Amino acid sequence: MDVYKNKVRVAAHRGNSRWFPENTLPAFESAFTLPVDQMEIDLHMTKDGEIVMMHDHAVDRTTNGTGLVRDLTLKEIKALDAGAWKGDEFIGTRVPTFIEFLEFIKDHPEMTYNVELKDYPLTDPEWAKESADKSLALIEKYGIADRIWINCWSGELLEYIDAKYDHRYKLHGYFPFDLLHGTKTRHPYDYLHCVCLFGTKEQPVVDKKYFDEALAAGVEPWCFFPQDEIENYEGAVNNGCMLLTANDPAKTIAYLNSRGLHDA
Repeated sequence: MDVYKNKVRVAAHRGNSRWFPENTLPAFESAFTLPVDQMEIDLHMTKDGEIVMMHDHAVDRTTNGTGLVRDLTLKEIKALDAGAWKGDEFIGTRVPTFIEFLEFIKDHPEMTYNVELKDYPLTDPEWAKESADKSLALIEKYGIADRIWINCWSGELLEYIDAKYDHRYKLHGYFPFDLLHGTKTRHPYDYLHCVCLFGTKEQPVVDKKYFDEALAAGVEPWCFFPQDEIENYEGAVNNGCMLLTANDPAKTIAYLNSRGLHDA
């Protein structure tokens, strides 16, 4: 296992997304003012082959536009307002390209990044691979591969990346493993560096044995609870969680600091 500054780390989910429009530069600028250990971002490819930061396949929820990212050009996406839905103070915020984000983070050489690839082979295998390859080419160009985790809900795409890039990238997957859709020819723990353990509505924190199984395989157990509930943090940390992804990272850090597990 790697050695980290904080016993339990915190990732800002789509930036400081509880208070700012997700996956926008203001959300990440705010997160950089907090002692977070990682930023989590989402990438899609546009109709004209540009990589942009967007969680949903469609732009409808987080902009004033409609349609799938893959059906819109970069110019069309740049014309959208990505902030107004979160509050009047964010009117005029734009969807950033991955290049704009990479330029923005140049002044933060200490930060790590969880890069989630949102174009899936299940929908279009060649499109997904092109999107992934373009994203990784930019990561290589900016020289930050050693600070990157590559995250995807597709076991097929994770296996593709692991093979094509000769095991260079730390890969992030999901448990239960049936969440990793698409063809899987290997056990996920053969290639994953970390795994996000998802429970159920009735039991949000999975049993400790699943944390132990990941650790025994040399895989870091991570967790995400959308509402940042303290009782879920408590259970996850007690079970051996090594990183919490948070929509409200300040709240998460305050909790961990109270337990002596994270710097304030």
